[in-house]
Amino acid sequence: MELMDIHRRLNRLSDVNRRQLLQLLALTSGGMLLPNLAEASLGPNQIKDIRVWTAPDHSRVVFDLERPVKHTLFRLKNPDRVVLDIENAILSQSTSHLRIKDPVVRAFRMGIPRPDTTRAVFELNEEVRPRSFLLKATKDRGPRLVIDLYRKGELERQARLEREYDPFRNRTPVRENMVVVIDPGHGGEDPGATGPSGVREKDVVLTVAKKLAAMVNATPGYEAKLTREGDYYVSLKKRVGIARQYDPDLFMSLHADSFRIRSARGTSVYCLSEQGKPTPDRAIKDLVERENSTDLVGGVNLGKVVDPEVAGILMDLSQRDSLNRSLVLGRNLLDSLDAMPQVRLHYRNVKQAGFAVLKAPDIPSVLVELAFLSNPNEEMMMKKESYQATLAAGLLKGVERFAKASREIS
Repeated sequence: MELMDIHRRLNRLSDVNRRQLLQLLALTSGGMLLPNLAEASLGPNQIKDIRVWTAPDHSRVVFDLERPVKHTLFRLKNPDRVVLDIENAILSQSTSHLRIKDPVVRAFRMGIPRPDTTRAVFELNEEVRPRSFLLKATKDRGPRLVIDLYRKGELERQARLEREYDPFRNRTPVRENMVVVIDPGHGGEDPGATGPSGVREKDVVLTVAKKLAAMVNATPGYEAKLTREGDYYVSLKKRVGIARQYDPDLFMSLHADSFRIRSARGTSVYCLSEQGKPTPDRAIKDLVERENSTDLVGGVNLGKVVDPEVAGILMDLSQRDSLNRSLVLGRNLLDSLDAMPQVRLHYRNVKQAGFAVLKAPDIPSVLVELAFLSNPNEEMMMKKESYQATLAAGLLKGVERFAKASREIS
């Protein structure tokens, strides 16, 4: 459209309409819309909600946004503070109710130091290493600005453990307790699957995991550890790292599936495939893609995560042995669950697929899909403490069978 033609059309408008249109359009000599002014015409970005998740090693603050923002994060001393400046953004509600209950954050406040800037200040109880990043919108959420406050002491401890870890160490031949690491999937920003009545995967798997851990710890000769004990997200890589800290005899990741066909039901057990790829089944392929992409939903900065185990697997004799033992563990779990009242199996055999959380080369590892939350009947069953206890008891029986088989082999 020629510039003169645009002016002729503008002259036909009333003064009010012409002013409104000129406020929306910024024209160059070529008559093109300037993107930055077009975005400014949308008005300030709305900060719709602020949520806090507290994990053992860091605290996470999530700002829900209408659209992506530019921001600046920096630290101040005396006293220790982390300051976040968000450009062209305003809160959509009063901040009077915003209180952060967190062991790291002593006080939290928000203000407007400049007309085009909203500032959040975190006063701290201890030294932290802050980071920030934006998450793109998903089908369930808009864009998010994530602030992670990592405890300095915990970061140093984890770095030391990682340096000292040797996957090919010589294990003590005989140990008093069998160490079982239980991994409740999802958490925090990532709810996982959600049932028709609102039951969330992250909640029910944590409940079952805690029941199972209590049963394991009450059994002589066994000790249970959890990768998460509350409602916060743990990255797939870190779940494996936490497990390794305990030098475990097995690793069990608990989940609850969802499927487009509501009649799908039952429990499944998976271990890693030798090539790290899913078996040729579309439903399993979709499941693997969902579980392996949870870091994106949970708020992990994937651009800064470099993990050769997740990027690809180099099979060696140690890993092949762990894979064989994983298959034995999976078979024992299925047999024990099948013997429990009310429990129905979805697959009667152990399935193999490329789940990232199973890729520790030295730990027998399985992923258990406890039920289909998309099935209304199974969703209601997963809410019942009695059924949760039944599942936990079945898993414990499977662990005991695996321990017995391991002792016989050795």
